Amino acid sequence: MNKKILTILSMLLVFGMLLVSCGSSAEPAAAEPTTAEEPAAAEEAPAAAAFASKDPTTYTMATIGEPDTLDPAIDYETAGSEISQNVYETLVFYKRDSATEFIPMLASDWTESEDGLTYTFTIRDGVTFHNGDPLTASDVAYSIQRVLLNGDTNSPSLLLSEPFLGIGIVDVSMLIDPEGGLIDSREAMQAVDPATLTSVCEQVKAAVVADEAAGTVTMTLAQPYGPFIASLAHTVASIVDQSWTAEQGAWDGSCDTWQNFYATTWENTPLAEITNGTGPFMLESWDHATQTLVLLRNDNYWRTEPLWDGAQTGNAKLERVVIQGVDEWGTRFSMLQAGDADSAVVPIANVSQVDPMVGERTDYELAAGAFGDMYATETPDQPLRLFYAAPGLLRGDILMTEQIEAAEDGSQFTGTGNLDGGKGIPSDFFLDEHIRKAFNYCMDWETMIQDFYQGDAVRTAYSLVLPGEIGYNVDDPMYAYDPDKCAEEFKASAQVDSAGNNVWDTGFHFTAVWNEGNTARQTALTILSDSLKKVNPKFEMEVLSMPWASMLHYYQARQLPMYMIGWQEDIHDPHNWYSPYLVGTYGNNFAFPDDVKAGFIDYVNRGVAATSAEARTEIYHELNQKIYDYAPIINGPVATNRHYEQRWVNGYYFNPLYGGFYYYEMSKN
Repeated sequence: MNKKILTILSMLLVFGMLLVSCGSSAEPAAAEPTTAEEPAAAEEAPAAAAFASKDPTTYTMATIGEPDTLDPAIDYETAGSEISQNVYETLVFYKRDSATEFIPMLASDWTESEDGLTYTFTIRDGVTFHNGDPLTASDVAYSIQRVLLNGDTNSPSLLLSEPFLGIGIVDVSMLIDPEGGLIDSREAMQAVDPATLTSVCEQVKAAVVADEAAGTVTMTLAQPYGPFIASLAHTVASIVDQSWTAEQGAWDGSCDTWQNFYATTWENTPLAEITNGTGPFMLESWDHATQTLVLLRNDNYWRTEPLWDGAQTGNAKLERVVIQGVDEWGTRFSMLQAGDADSAVVPIANVSQVDPMVGERTDYELAAGAFGDMYATETPDQPLRLFYAAPGLLRGDILMTEQIEAAEDGSQFTGTGNLDGGKGIPSDFFLDEHIRKAFNYCMDWETMIQDFYQGDAVRTAYSLVLPGEIGYNVDDPMYAYDPDKCAEEFKASAQVDSAGNNVWDTGFHFTAVWNEGNTARQTALTILSDSLKKVNPKFEMEVLSMPWASMLHYYQARQLPMYMIGWQEDIHDPHNWYSPYLVGTYGNNFAFPDDVKAGFIDYVNRGVAATSAEARTEIYHELNQKIYDYAPIINGPVATNRHYEQRWVNGYYFNPLYGGFYYYEMSKN
């Protein structure tokens, strides 16, 4: 987690970005459990050895849903990135639980030029892919080039495109059409003049050059870029085997063919369900019927020397990892009770069921930037261990699509597609600023905090960044629950029916979506729906659950009027909030009007290009006001995390930038 600089951590009130399907190993923490007080020093918990696993060689994680794709160049959600960070590896990686300290991984070392434009990485010797192919400098260069040339605004490629191609260039197609007319369209890209296509490919290749004789890769940036090393630690920069990847049907590395692979998505990548990395685990199987992925230990793992003092070496301790999607809470709970799950996603609403099973726990200490000593609870004979109140880097928000892609006669989400007596909404419903503000005023987050989070969460100012980051201003305004103002905004709306009746008089009906299994999102949307109904009985917002992958599909197609989703930091930098929300991943799917998007892009680009914290702060404070005035989202509270595990588990540590667990150092008694 972003904890290299402990002062940053101590400033974090709670937590904060990468697309999140279900949170990390547990959803944000609820109130203190009933075992919160430390027992007398004389009371000791039973030794971990007293709790025996049915299978010490296999770790079973009961989670929610399954990955979108296993292609690390395309996956942009936590379920898939958890697999990638265990199967694939990057040139650099996080130093254990720090999100701002980095250690060499597939690079044995690297140098940076004085002007901050050129990085040279020495590629580690003796590393092989899971199929036995040796890791080469060319594999590294190809992997980065493939990400850049693939583009696609629903992928994490923007993390690399800006440092290599230029600030504001969130997709490689913008090298051809700076206005973005080619973005995400393979057909349009294929129609571009071949000489131009070759030139773009050669520009990308010139920025990432392999020297096989020297065993190095040299990367040249378009401009100095502070978060560059952090970006290379993200799973999007995972190194793949070039020859194997091409054999599977992906890009072959030729500048003559790259346009045929541009904008490859999770739906059509040939690497969606197969892997070949260098990591400590290999993919053994993926059963969609049971939502179960099995990782098998890589017994030819390369790590013979510690990457930092005290770091583990050799093969992973676990033989297998089973990651099972179990959407129904009762089943996950039963697995914990029976010892069939070593850990599980525990919704806030259900912690009261699990807390009596906790025999020992440790509390996160912000000042130290680490967990404190493990201590026995009042029920020391119980089988679970609790890691409590760790700050994350995640927030859940309710998002609105301003120009919905729906037929004239509506859809399953927009009803009839018109304001007609509460039977639907038009496609431009959320394009109306007053509508967006009305929904903000109608959202009762305080009820959510008290009833769902049980008080252990806070609302932050209406800006995209989190407390402690450049740009955050505690004095910035926020939208508070105010039914009167909600009604005023609806009455001020320009949305009218065919007879000229205002939305306040005619009402509306539409469907808001949450991913099944995530009770936090279900609760938030239900609270909003109830609040709207109280303000005006003619306001009907249906709340619908949907499998994670299906929800991704619909929102990326701009077909969902409203949905709740999470964002976890990729890197601890404000640009990693402003850019995805206003320009890239989410911003693109909000479907802002062109002039609005251009205005946001200007602020975002100037903010990341500024060379001092003071200059960035000034720009971001202006941008925060613009965001508040425009009200593009209904921003949620931030909370702390809980992680429950069986007491026979060893080696867990918390890093909020992980997509899930990093299983290499974990074991079982």
